[in-house]
Amino acid sequence: MLLASCGTVPKTTITSFPEGPPIASVDDSLFARVLERAVAPDGAVSYSELQSDTDLTAYLRQIAAVQTDAFISRSELLAFWINVHNAYVLDMIRKAWPIHSIDDISGFRYANVVLAGGNRYSLDAIEHAIIEKQFREPRAFFALFDGSRSSPLLQRVPYTEANLSEELDHQLKSFLADSTKNYLDRRANTLYLSKIFETYSSDLADAAGGTLADFVRDFAPPSMAQWIGRHHDVNILYLRYDNTINTSDIEPTHVPTHYPTRRRESGGIR
Repeated sequence: MLLASCGTVPKTTITSFPEGPPIASVDDSLFARVLERAVAPDGAVSYSELQSDTDLTAYLRQIAAVQTDAFISRSELLAFWINVHNAYVLDMIRKAWPIHSIDDISGFRYANVVLAGGNRYSLDAIEHAIIEKQFREPRAFFALFDGSRSSPLLQRVPYTEANLSEELDHQLKSFLADSTKNYLDRRANTLYLSKIFETYSSDLADAAGGTLADFVRDFAPPSMAQWIGRHHDVNILYLRYDNTINTSDIEPTHVPTHYPTRRRESGGIR
């Protein structure tokens, strides 16, 4: 497969702020249509479907022009930033398509190419400077999609102010139940977790008022949660993060992060 040529910064559809006064809100129905068309039930994304998607372009234009000071609630603003992050990931990958890995996009995480609320941001700044530092909502880390196989899956509807807490709960529980990303080896008394848990281990332990294992127990499938509750000495190891693009368009050569790669509905218990 030919890889797209990458410059020093990722290509994006919106490269300058729209003319005219700022707007008070964004139309999330635009993003809803994008997600419904491009995201398969298993979470794989069709970037060929996104190539000429005018709804995504219109949504990004509104993101650039919106006045974030007009948002009233914390939940509305947090949902906005999660959607901004995820929409720009889709846009950067579609502009670079076809690629094998997010590593093929130079500056993917750190280039200030995200135009939102009249300012420029990087994906990293949205994740850490805004979502981590300003909101201190640990469940939100598992709503941030980066396009890779190891990423939390992109849900097929935007995050919303009205249902944000329920949506974040569902997303985190689904992530922990996916044994291609997290699983428990009872014979070794070891939890194998996504590196996302390692990145935010202190934040997650603080949120649980105890340890990282306590946080995992609160959102894990019942059998995993019960084991953690009975085994306070459970070990934690982290799985290699696979940056290969998770797409329904092609099936790139894939090296599994661990065995087995088949998802187990039991929530990754052995």
